[in-house]
Amino acid sequence: MTETEYELADTYVGLREQALGLEGDAIDHVDVDKSEIIALLMETGYPEAIASLVVVADGTTSLYFSNGGGIIGAGEHEAVRDASKAFLSSGAEYRTRATRVESFPPPKRDHVRFYFVTGNAIYSTEALENDLGNDRHDFSELFFHGHAVISAMQQ
Repeated sequence: MTETEYELADTYVGLREQALGLEGDAIDHVDVDKSEIIALLMETGYPEAIASLVVVADGTTSLYFSNGGGIIGAGEHEAVRDASKAFLSSGAEYRTRATRVESFPPPKRDHVRFYFVTGNAIYSTEALENDLGNDRHDFSELFFHGHAVISAMQQ
């Protein structure tokens, strides 16, 4: 794990590493090309902790908090599943605008970092949450799709 200003719970670190280490053949009932997105992470650096939204191509949807806890298995609900599909679909367009990465730092405070996990590489980009939320960044639409997933999880 890269240096960070946050304290990271062991469970969070393990779940995050699992999501970033996914390979296409490890996902049940999903046949994806190596260039397609297997998982899409949207990580937000809040003052107290990082919130990591993880959506996997098999419908698995979770929200983890760096200080421990979270929501696992939310993709079993239809509203979450639909929002997750839209998030992944939108992510396919944005992946081409992200940079291929070999290290996976968490976001800085007040920033959002996206990770696009494919079968042959991981791509990433980071932006200020305020810019994304106020539609002042190229990735704002993807950010809104991610928040639609979180809203569906809360219902």
